[in-house]
Amino acid sequence: MAGQDNPNFRPSVKHAVSQEQILFFEKVQAALLDDNPDPEVHRLRQAALAAVVSEPGTHQLMPYYISFISNQVTHYLDDVFVLRQMMELTNALISNEHNFVDPYASALCAPVLTCLMGRRIGSESGSDAMKEQYQLREVAASLIGQIAKKYSSSNKLLRPKLTRSCLKAFLNPTLPPQVWYGAILGILAAGGPQAIKVLVLPNLKSFDTTILQPLREKGESSRLDFEMIVGALLKAIEAISNDDILMMDTDGNFSDRETSQVKEFLGDIIGERVVRLNNHQVNRAVLDAMEFLQ
Repeated sequence: MAGQDNPNFRPSVKHAVSQEQILFFEKVQAALLDDNPDPEVHRLRQAALAAVVSEPGTHQLMPYYISFISNQVTHYLDDVFVLRQMMELTNALISNEHNFVDPYASALCAPVLTCLMGRRIGSESGSDAMKEQYQLREVAASLIGQIAKKYSSSNKLLRPKLTRSCLKAFLNPTLPPQVWYGAILGILAAGGPQAIKVLVLPNLKSFDTTILQPLREKGESSRLDFEMIVGALLKAIEAISNDDILMMDTDGNFSDRETSQVKEFLGDIIGERVVRLNNHQVNRAVLDAMEFLQ
């Protein structure tokens, strides 16, 4: 083509989308972005998502959907409603049995990771607004888990890449509490219990000292953030015990020495919460992890 002003060039592949498909795509966009609280509007949003799940021609529109989701997440981080709709749409796309999503898995993960670990999501304050933001991060974590499970066989680097991104955020003490919460759920969703065992538990004592204790000392203003993070860590630790097949009596009592070992390994705050569960299997799983890492 060099030196030619008007080269006769034709792309080898043509992406053909019918006018009906474009109209369908536009109708889906309009329905999802309509935040009118009217029950009929809500019904239309649900119908649009159901159509995305069942429509065989959705595969042809995958590049358009991904671009739409990415743009909406990028430009409306202050609007939890829009972000939630984009996560619902992502779930609909990966639930469509007619779609071949494998080539688009990495591109789909980008906006989901933003909703999972974005520094600032939503513009409103107050406990109700904060709970909605945490719920959005939970939805995003669930999607990360689904994507990692469904498409890691065709993309061997997908699961490690997602886990690494979440671990990096978890270990960064300069990030807001909501990001640490999303990172913990993301590691569990993408990497599974083994990732918690190998990557999270060895860092919990430091996390306890540098992040959890200062957060608790801030008092009532940070109580929700503190409790959400502690709850996420307990959920992750319990997942380890569910993953391990332990042939033992789960009703047995731990000695004072074993209890102190759990606290020493996990840190004062998390260690105390784990011991307070009074779950022999969870305690045993923690100590097994400690022995495995030594």
